[in-house]
Amino acid sequence: MTKKPYVKLAELRQKYGPIYSIQLGSRRIVVLCDYSIIKDAFARDEFMGRPPGPLPFELTEETIRTGAINDLAWKEQKRFALHRLRDLGFGKTRMEGHLKEEVEELLQRMIESSKSPIRMSDLLASSMSNNISSFMFGKRMAFSDPKRQKLDQLFGNIGKLSGSLSLQIFFPWMTPIIKFFNIGNIKKLSQSFAELKEYINMEIKEHEKTLDPNNIRDFADGYIIEIQKRGTEPNPSFTNDVLCDVAGAFYGAGSETIRIAIDWLLLLCATFPEIQKKVHQEIDTVLGAERFPSYEDRLNMPYTEACIFEMMRWRTPLPLNFLRYTLKDTELQGFFIPKHTTVLAVPYTIDQDEKLWGKDLDVYKPERFLSKDGKKVVKPEYFIPFSIGKRSCPGKSLADIEVFIYFTAILQKFEFSLPPGKKANFEADLGIGLQPRRQPLCLKLRH
Repeated sequence: MTKKPYVKLAELRQKYGPIYSIQLGSRRIVVLCDYSIIKDAFARDEFMGRPPGPLPFELTEETIRTGAINDLAWKEQKRFALHRLRDLGFGKTRMEGHLKEEVEELLQRMIESSKSPIRMSDLLASSMSNNISSFMFGKRMAFSDPKRQKLDQLFGNIGKLSGSLSLQIFFPWMTPIIKFFNIGNIKKLSQSFAELKEYINMEIKEHEKTLDPNNIRDFADGYIIEIQKRGTEPNPSFTNDVLCDVAGAFYGAGSETIRIAIDWLLLLCATFPEIQKKVHQEIDTVLGAERFPSYEDRLNMPYTEACIFEMMRWRTPLPLNFLRYTLKDTELQGFFIPKHTTVLAVPYTIDQDEKLWGKDLDVYKPERFLSKDGKKVVKPEYFIPFSIGKRSCPGKSLADIEVFIYFTAILQKFEFSLPPGKKANFEADLGIGLQPRRQPLCLKLRH
């Protein structure tokens, strides 16, 4: 499969068609490589399960027993998460208030570090995780806070080392061997997961002590109240252990994927000054030099938004969907698929489909998402960076806001370039998402 399994699976599509099955290790896997097929499958309950065995994050026994993430109980978890996001004002102006404080501190740190080329990913990672802390536990931490520095280290480890889980996913019987020989630094990854859960459990206990049902401060408060409501149910899927796993998933998916998106965008701006200049012109026209951006500004900034969308097509954030598992016998595109079949969708194949996007797919071209006159964003239905259907990312609205505000606020203040004599490295490494190689960029204050 090589280090780019999404490319290999796309090649097999050319030979076997958009839906085929292969043997990966000890698992027989049905692979989906077409937008309409993925849309059809992921709209149905039969495809909502997760296979037993390792996941991108390690689940507690309680979460596995209740099926809160692996089975249909996930529907309740997602519904609750979406309600909490809405009730807490995420996706509205309150979310932008959280972001403004965080972004302004990031900009100040960038100014302090701008005398020499810097790796932006190191600064971005801690800023993104702090946004999740605000949502999950109602507080942000200063850059100098030891807890925050520790979290940054953990997220860095998890993001870089998660690729080592792929062997366990396809060869579950190899897990003891992988752990014994520490293949892929699996011990460091497991230790990072354990320390992250220790931090989350500590926060949950603190929230239980200070809980006021009349003043719901954050996601954790709302979840704990839901646990108390369901305490009389015979087999509740809302428990402290499940909350710990849900929080871990939000931290992993909600901070690392946003960091990756901004990392790619800044590297592209440094590499293509003509594109960066157009973004700067649009920012100067709509925002000026001082006004902090809001998500509403995107309506008047089609080129900037098109740059974001094209980046997500050009380097698919999640080229492989998390594995699915059929919960009962079903049929798809005329094929019988039995219960307990592992299913893998490959969004990368959609983003590299000439029939959908035209030619020159390796070329970064924001105009793909613009009307002919360049005045409006055109977002086709087959653009699905956050997946599609019933198990699509519940934090999509949060991610959209974060990426737009971070990108515009940073470009409002800075101009990016590559160090003299250096060329951009567009090779990507597959961790939690498809991330760029860490490389230094030069920063210059614009005003």
